[in-house]
Amino acid sequence: MKNSQKLSGNQKIQQIYNYEEMLEQEEMSKQLKNQLIVILNTSNEQISVKDAVEAIKSENILEAHKALIQLRKTLSNFDQAEIFTNELHIHNKIGSYMLNQLYILEIISIFAGGKSDISRIIFENGIVQLALSILQNDNPELSMLLMVILGKLAGDSIQYRDCILQACNLDRIILKMELRYEATYVWCLANLCIGRPSPKFEMIRPAFNIFAKVIIYEPTQTNIKMMNDAIWALGYMLDGEPSRITILIDQGIVSRLIELMHQCNFVSILRIFECIFQGNQEQIRFLLDCGFLSQIRNILDPKSREKSSNMIQTFAATETLFKVLSNQNFLISLFNSLQDQNSELRGDALEIIGNAVQHGTNEDVNQMVKNKLIQSVLQMLELAQIMEIPSIHLKKGLEILIKILRKGEIRSKDRQNNQYFTVFMQINGNDVIQKLLSNKQDDVEKYAYIFKQEFTL
Repeated sequence: MKNSQKLSGNQKIQQIYNYEEMLEQEEMSKQLKNQLIVILNTSNEQISVKDAVEAIKSENILEAHKALIQLRKTLSNFDQAEIFTNELHIHNKIGSYMLNQLYILEIISIFAGGKSDISRIIFENGIVQLALSILQNDNPELSMLLMVILGKLAGDSIQYRDCILQACNLDRIILKMELRYEATYVWCLANLCIGRPSPKFEMIRPAFNIFAKVIIYEPTQTNIKMMNDAIWALGYMLDGEPSRITILIDQGIVSRLIELMHQCNFVSILRIFECIFQGNQEQIRFLLDCGFLSQIRNILDPKSREKSSNMIQTFAATETLFKVLSNQNFLISLFNSLQDQNSELRGDALEIIGNAVQHGTNEDVNQMVKNKLIQSVLQMLELAQIMEIPSIHLKKGLEILIKILRKGEIRSKDRQNNQYFTVFMQINGNDVIQKLLSNKQDDVEKYAYIFKQEFTL
């Protein structure tokens, strides 16, 4: 052997030590594997939380693994939660040994959430202080488990949510986010942003950008849940605030949500649209231009109901949909669309109004009349004198008027007290109908004549 290849005495000792350490690790792995198989196959073998924590504190890899698996079999015994948290003294007694921390956080993440007493115990034992400590290290697994815990606690209580937000800067949390754990982080951030009263927007603003980014993702099976979490949170964060709605519009999120109505959580998307209808007219107009009316038309149209039945199969979806449709700003925008130069938008509006009048309750129709539906339809019909309006739109407008006045008769039980007909006459609706009698487009003249005959104008 050449001199350069000779080992000194110390090097030989080190080589022997390394070899023995390797054998020891192999033996430990073998023991671990055998014991884990035994534990997994032994359905009745359980462990108390106290004993599990002691095993984890011992920092013995084999015992820690064994304790954790046994503990999972004992999780139904939540009565031991207080023993667990009191023994742990989360912040003060947690060791610096990384495996120790991982096990302890995993146990806390299992217990956190779902039971207020358990969440309280975990919170009071210093989880926020522990969070600050973990956010300063570079272990992604620890940070991910911490997100599970914080997300569960925030979902349990607004008080916990606010305390976490006060102590943990969201920018710091987001910096820890790795792609493989992105869904967990997004879920945690969502829980930190929802609830009433809402957190101060300045505190959760960093999450807003994350949610906006996630919504742009391809709606694959893997991404859908994460996208739904983001959409749900944005619905809370908007609060009808025009400046926040502007951010969504500028980042292309509004048009993206229109595309996702048939793929992501329909209720959550509708809630965002409901917020937009609390914004300014320019923002509402943008939503309509993105195709909102076309989507709603398909949902409400009985002919296409089969295609969208999965979207409104729950009470929450139906309730939210009609909450949006009864929003005064929505109704005003919808009725204004009847005079829009965009023929497609006008057609969608007519179909929605027609379905709403036909299938709505007397109170629904009354609400629409109060928001000047009759005036809006007549204004559209009158526009035919100065601009080209498709005959199908004119006929649809006449149909809607006939249905409204008929419902007014049913509501008042006679024609003389028909308040809808009174409104029609007060705004000279008969003059508009008279002009349509000379309209030679398709069957417009015929529809106008039927109207005149039925209501003896």
